[in-house]
Amino acid sequence: MKIHSYIRYCLFLLLSVFVGNGSFVFAQNDPQVSMYWAVPTLYNPAAVGCDSALHISAFDRMQWVGVENAPQTFFVAVDMPVKIKKVRNGVGAMVMNDKAGLFNTTQLGLQYSYSLNLDYGRLALGLQAGMVNQGFSGGEIYIPDGDAWDASADGLPTGDVSAMAFDCGFGAYYEWNWLYGGMGIQHLAESEIELDEYAFTKLKRTYYFSVGCNIPVKRSLFIVQPSVLVKTTMQALQKEFTLRATYDHKFWGGISFRPKDAVALMVGADVGAVRLGYSYDIGISPLAKASNGSHELMVTYSYKLDLDKQKQHAHKSIRIL
Repeated sequence: MKIHSYIRYCLFLLLSVFVGNGSFVFAQNDPQVSMYWAVPTLYNPAAVGCDSALHISAFDRMQWVGVENAPQTFFVAVDMPVKIKKVRNGVGAMVMNDKAGLFNTTQLGLQYSYSLNLDYGRLALGLQAGMVNQGFSGGEIYIPDGDAWDASADGLPTGDVSAMAFDCGFGAYYEWNWLYGGMGIQHLAESEIELDEYAFTKLKRTYYFSVGCNIPVKRSLFIVQPSVLVKTTMQALQKEFTLRATYDHKFWGGISFRPKDAVALMVGADVGAVRLGYSYDIGISPLAKASNGSHELMVTYSYKLDLDKQKQHAHKSIRIL
């Protein structure tokens, strides 16, 4: 069996399981991002305005290259700090489009964070609100030949359908000296998106836990930057361990490991106010035999703002080094 037919066959099996009683239900999962540390606002709204700079970031991820209908993700994120009555706040926005199989999902989120200065570090609490639009190409469903497969099963859309629903999230972000960490909750309301009378999807609530640090190496121009990201829906769990190093605040590289999934190699450079990055995922799962790995490109523009004259922490941030 060719790999393209195999993927379609598995997709139909998945749809058949969910159809069951005449309704098509699909739990939507968030896309994978290897350079997660570069845009923490993607999964934690409390990270907006985490340093004294305006950030404009664009990511493009091509997953499992060589596999038909493999996931493709593109998103743009903007955030910056603002001061309201001497209190530090952060505002941001993100737009993401994710294509996976027969699904096409577009997410729009507006973000806000409020900071609390503690004796040891800073704590920020954040909210996110927006919309998610999801489409399903029912006309492209592949049904194998044979009497065992019912092409007229109720619940399977036979044409292109789409619908929209409200979405929201919450987060907490902490930083102190060279240490940072946080927790983000995406799809807090677990909204359902009704595609048609018998078919709907559900945004699965997803929890993100992250921690990392920027450790300067004495008598050198290197900064060592280990980090960990844990993502869970309370049914599925994914862990990612990353080790990076930056040289002279200009060049950086690293390696990331996701158990049972992939090893990612990443390199990049800061050219003036622009950060460029590239990541290549080497698959270690059974799917690796059918794909040529995953590629990820990142471009971030940062413009420093003079908001904290008394306490400049920009050089310690994960966003500006």
